[in-house]
Amino acid sequence: MSRPLPVIPESDRTPAIITHLSPLAGFVLPTLGNVLGPLVAWLAFRDRSGALDEQGKEALNFQLSFWLYGLVVGVLAFVLFSAGLIGGAAAGTPDLGALAFLGTFGAFFLFFLPVMAVLGLVPFVFMIVAVVRVSAGQPYRYPLSIRFLR
Repeated sequence: MSRPLPVIPESDRTPAIITHLSPLAGFVLPTLGNVLGPLVAWLAFRDRSGALDEQGKEALNFQLSFWLYGLVVGVLAFVLFSAGLIGGAAAGTPDLGALAFLGTFGAFFLFFLPVMAVLGLVPFVFMIVAVVRVSAGQPYRYPLSIRFLR
C-alpha cells in the first residue's frame, strides 16, 4: 500500500514557483544573488503555510550547497593553478618549466572549466524541474543538496 503524495495547495503554488525561480536574482547580483533570492523569498513566504516553508528551505539549501561546491572548486583551481605556475617558474630547466606551465593550463581548460560549467548549468536545470513539479502541485526535493535548514 502506498501513501498518497503530498500536494501543494493551489493558493501556495505561485509563491512556491516564485521561490524556486528566485535564484535568477544571481543574474542581477552575481555571486550572492542566487542565495539571497531564495533567502528573501523563504523569509517572505514561510509564515503562510508549511508547504511554502518547506519549499523555501529546499531552494535555499540547494543554492547554498551549489554556492559552497563552486567555492571549493574555485579555491582548489586557484591553488593548483598557482602551484603549477610557481612550480613551472621554479623548475631548473626551461623545458621542465614549459611542461609544468602547459600542464597547468591544460588542467585548467580540460578539467576546471568544464566542472565550473556543470556547476553553473546543473542548478538551472534542477530549478526548471522544480518549477514544473511545483506548478503541478507536487513538492520538490532537490538532489545533491546539503540540508543546512531542516
